[in-house]
Amino acid sequence: MKKLDVLLMVLSCLFPIAGVMKQFPLTLSLVVGGLLFFISLGSYFAKQTNWRVFSWIAYAVFITFLLLLRNPYITTSFLLENMKISACIAIIPFLFRFRTYAITIGLLGLWAFLLWDVKQVGSLEALQHIMYVTTSEQIYLLPFGIGFLFGGWLGHITKPSPKREKERKPNKPKQKKQRKGWNITIPIPRLPKFGVKVSKSRRYESPAQQTTRSHDSKQEENMEQYRSAEEKQDIETEFIHEETRETRMGRRKKKANM
Repeated sequence: MKKLDVLLMVLSCLFPIAGVMKQFPLTLSLVVGGLLFFISLGSYFAKQTNWRVFSWIAYAVFITFLLLLRNPYITTSFLLENMKISACIAIIPFLFRFRTYAITIGLLGLWAFLLWDVKQVGSLEALQHIMYVTTSEQIYLLPFGIGFLFGGWLGHITKPSPKREKERKPNKPKQKKQRKGWNITIPIPRLPKFGVKVSKSRRYESPAQQTTRSHDSKQEENMEQYRSAEEKQDIETEFIHEETRETRMGRRKKKANM
């Protein structure tokens, strides 16, 4: 249905084109084309967003267009009066949540007859027939009225009932509102903390330095072992010398006794 509104917006541009081509009064073509454009625009946004404000705008402009068809001689004061009257009347569909299907299908039927006349005549001058709908071209009211009633019936059928909406929505348990308590915090002054960070630096040693270091440590171990071995040998030699001295002294004493 929204695509039909876009189609009607495109068709409404034919009136300014006819006015530029001097096949329709220029000011009248701009007013009629602008009204039809805003009717379709409001209907499109009403279907897109489901906001009643756009449906109210669509019905207000639509009623202004219907009041304009009674008098083709447009003046600014006449147009403003019609806009005020239509805005008041459009409050009724706003309160009862009327959908814009009736406007879309009604204008679609009206455009079907207009385009058929344009094809028969072969020029856009046939668009002037729309200004004589209430007088000599009352046949246009037939498709317009039938389309309007059919669109209203279709909108009533497709309108979701509140009971169905309640059935679709799951019954969620009501959550209790938690009241937010007032937390008052008093800042207590504290002494500043001083921290000294000790940077741990690690020396990087190349593989050559590591090998020399291991070689030095091995040499030190060998030297310690050599020293310990020498000390043992010294102790053993001293012990042997003492034993030899004792044996010699013993022999001398024996000889003296004899």
